[in-house]
Amino acid sequence: MYHKASIAPLSSTQISKVLNGHSVRISAGNGHDIELSKEQLKKFARAQKTGKGMTLTMDPFQMQNHQHLRGSGVGRRKKFNKWVDTLGARPVIESGMSKAASTISGSGVGRRKKFNKWVDALGAKPVIEAGMSKAASTISGFGLKKRKAPRRRSPSDARGGALYVAGTP
Repeated sequence: MYHKASIAPLSSTQISKVLNGHSVRISAGNGHDIELSKEQLKKFARAQKTGKGMTLTMDPFQMQNHQHLRGSGVGRRKKFNKWVDTLGARPVIESGMSKAASTISGSGVGRRKKFNKWVDALGAKPVIEAGMSKAASTISGFGLKKRKAPRRRSPSDARGGALYVAGTP
């Protein structure tokens, strides 16, 4: 017997993994409605009560019944498109890109000036600058680590550790 539960939105990669029999971390939310077994529901309710998530692995019957989830995940492209639509910048970006492409493929003289002229004429400079700053702040959180300086060794490490007389702690 399966019971309905509402979980937080999953990315398309997570949906693909869970429908292929792999484990995925889920938490409570309003993103997707799924059906959990009695044991899974008990574990999910306990995790939800403490404000945590749980690792879900679907059985073959669940995988078969949840194929409708494919294509409904939240990916980076969807997030970007939603952000562009929220700003109302899609027409400006599309016209700017088409003008830029036609300008760049043009005569080859003064391409940068032509591009800047079109950007200014369309009033797209603030949109492009906002998009670039948003993209930079988004990208800066992914996989970039500061490189640490190498560990300095003390002089005592170079000549070895201290010697103790046998039998002393």
